[in-house]
Amino acid sequence: MIRIDLNRRLNQGTARLPRWASYLIMAGAFALGVLIFLVAASLALILIPVVLIGGAVAAWQMRRRMRAAGIDPQNPFGRQQPAATQGEIVDVEYRVIEPNERR
Repeated sequence: MIRIDLNRRLNQGTARLPRWASYLIMAGAFALGVLIFLVAASLALILIPVVLIGGAVAAWQMRRRMRAAGIDPQNPFGRQQPAATQGEIVDVEYRVIEPNERR
């Protein structure tokens, strides 16, 4: 009969890590954390003003386009005044074009 001892490795003693190695690992982890924090902070210092300026430019352009379209930027969903009240009357002549007539 063949026997396999699956727990043989569990009964062995574990290797101890020297104290200086654990201090070195902790210092490396701390340095990596500080580095990640500095990279994130520097990206935030660059990206936050860019996003704010981009949003301000987009809002300015939207207000300008709304004014050009005749929409009040302060009340965009309010009732617009009909075009007839502005007093513009277009006088034109109409002519019926027959289907067999050359244009």
